[in-house]
Parts: sequence; C-alpha cells; structure tokens
Amino acid sequence: MRSRALVFFAAAVGLTAACESSTEAKLVYTASMTGAQENPTNTSTATGSFSGTLDPETNVMTYTLSFTGLGSNSILAHIHGPAAVGVNANVLVDFSAAPRLIAFGATSGTGSGTINIAPTAVITATVTGDSLRKLFDLGLLYVNIHSANIGAGEIRGQITKQ
Repeated sequence: MRSRALVFFAAAVGLTAACESSTEAKLVYTASMTGAQENPTNTSTATGSFSGTLDPETNVMTYTLSFTGLGSNSILAHIHGPAAVGVNANVLVDFSAAPRLIAFGATSGTGSGTINIAPTAVITATVTGDSLRKLFDLGLLYVNIHSANIGAGEIRGQITKQ
C-alpha cells in the first residue's frame, strides 16, 4: 500500500513539474520618452512611456502608451526599427491602425491595444512577427510620438526588455 502511494506521489510531482516547465513567463518591455532622445534632439519638456507585456504562449503583446505635455497636438505614434539608440529607422508598428488605436489630437493621452507577433504574422512587407520579437529582445526598437509642431517626432524612447 505504501509503495502505491509513493508511486502515485512521484507521478503527481512529475506531472506538476512537466506542466510548470511548459509555461513560459510573460516578458515585459518598457520605454521612457523625452525630446532629448529624439533624432534630432529637441527641447520639449513632454514625457511619455511605453509598457508592453508579451505572452509567449499566444504571441500577443498587450501594451499601454502614455504621453503628456506635448508642445502641440499629437498626430502620430509608432514603433520604429531596427535602430540603436539615436539612430532613425522605418516605421514597423503604426499605433493609428486598428487594433492598435491611440487617440490623437491632444497634448496628453493614453491608449492601449495589442500587437500580434506570432512567428508568421505580417508586421510590414519585410518584417514578420518572429523578426519583431527578436528586435524587441535585442533592444533595437524605439517608440515615438509625433506632434503638429514637431512632425518628425517630439518625444522618443528606446524599448528595452526588463
């Protein structure tokens, strides 16, 4: 009887360990945005933040993007890459396109949404979800907010993995 209980206990522990090891932890990526990080830099006193949480099992990133104190109304927001700090790059994620909608037209705001970065997801004509995930992990993406007065981008921040 005792040996049956030990076998059952060992099987239960093994099953629990197997279930736990197949679950990957969610990954968090963040950025703090300022005018000094833009290229070219500017003297804007506006600030902003990006926070994204990637669920590796679903390949969906849920994000929040906030900004305050722009010198004029916001007009666009994007994730650009691949780019090291201070280097400009092409738009990869446009926050004005559903399901990533951010409301523009104000000097402050907050929005949230999702980005599908499944390996075969089409992000742009040349970037897949798998490529975007690698760029997130390598810190080669930045997020910025464009305003009416500073169309090239008023605030910017490099996205880093936490």
